Amino acid sequence: MKKIFLTIILVFSQSFPSFGSVDSKGIVCKCIECKLNHLDPSSLIINEKPTEIGFHFKINKVAIYYISKIGDKIKVSENIQTTLRKKKRFILNNEKINWTYKDSLNIYYYSLDRKTLILSKKNITRTETHNIRKCEAFNEIDFFKKMNDLSNNYQNDYNNISKKNKI
Repeated sequence: MKKIFLTIILVFSQSFPSFGSVDSKGIVCKCIECKLNHLDPSSLIINEKPTEIGFHFKINKVAIYYISKIGDKIKVSENIQTTLRKKKRFILNNEKINWTYKDSLNIYYYSLDRKTLILSKKNITRTETHNIRKCEAFNEIDFFKKMNDLSNNYQNDYNNISKKNKI
């Protein structure tokens, strides 16, 4: 009887897919290949290279975070286009997490490979890849800490360059 019960439990546990939860997790992604004309205007670009971008997953939605420069201040900002009610739903399986995002000009298709953590940003028809980023995964607290640390480092670099340029 114990063997039959164990077999039934084993069969049921194998019948349903078990996707690792991404709720309350985030990824911070660095450009490998990025086309400057397909970057969000909120994203800080230094020496023609975009800074990191973050994606936070919570309650089946994804929010996009940028390192932005407003005046002389560099800080983490959530994209104005994705307010709480406009955060995008994502779809996940064992291999990928996918979502779409619309900026002021285009609709993009994002796909994150869950094993390699390579994020690709494509046109909506998926015929052209615009950006490829390598990501690192974090729990919720560490995600926001990492994004803030990055913005503080960029702020310090900016302050040091500004001091050198003043005579």
